Amino acid sequence: MKQLLLYFLFCTPLCWGQKMTGFWQGMLFSASDQTAMIPVYLNIFVTNGLIDGKIRIENQEGACVYPVVGRYENNELQLITMKAMWYYLPEFSLSPYVYTLKFNPQNGYLEGTTDNGDYRLIAFQSQGEISTDKTPYLPKEWLQRFKQELADGVSAPQIRKKELQNFAFQPVYFDYDQAVIRPEYEAYLKELIRMVKSHSDLRIEITGHTDADGSEGYNLVLSKKRSEALLSFFAQNGLPKDRVVIRYKGEKEPVDQNKTDEGKQRNRRVDFRFI
Repeated sequence: MKQLLLYFLFCTPLCWGQKMTGFWQGMLFSASDQTAMIPVYLNIFVTNGLIDGKIRIENQEGACVYPVVGRYENNELQLITMKAMWYYLPEFSLSPYVYTLKFNPQNGYLEGTTDNGDYRLIAFQSQGEISTDKTPYLPKEWLQRFKQELADGVSAPQIRKKELQNFAFQPVYFDYDQAVIRPEYEAYLKELIRMVKSHSDLRIEITGHTDADGSEGYNLVLSKKRSEALLSFFAQNGLPKDRVVIRYKGEKEPVDQNKTDEGKQRNRRVDFRFI
């Protein structure tokens, strides 16, 4: 027990400090202009709770690079920008700025604000290093993509693979002779959408099913309507139709007997899988 306590007191902060060490890229948002996307790159090293590194900030006119120092404690970084090594951005020429940033282990983002509240920063861990090139890099495809991912609730890249591996499918069940999605499934379906949007090479397959009441031909049409209901829901909630494939099997692939109400309910469903 004593050894376990010592681990959490000493090893856990060290491990999290090591996780913070590295290259981060993201955006600064101006409090006065929420639509402005300012690229920012941060390269930090955390040793025994102390931080040193560099931050690079850009716009169409050029770039600034500042040394940064600070402290890391309780999963929070306090960063102070020193006098710029060189700069071409008048709005960032004053120093120091103090950033208070916190790592969110749920989505993998480093988030926070400057001490005066003028700017908000959000960044994700990446591969790279601070460039010494003074020319601006705007526009950037990754910046537009990042902004859309934040709007879609997509997690940082290092979190997405684990989320996908841990994702558990569940069927969506339908009422008798109906193809209307029940409200209790909407949160789950939106999470499915988020999973697909998190991976550019991922699509989802929808397969509709029915119980055995009615003719085989009627049930095939009904299972198609159920799949199409899901397709429409996904499209209405921002998932392009080319990311979705629909199938429909009618009554041919039951998961339970069709002799009880409970069994029939389990067969009136739509199943999912990633492709």
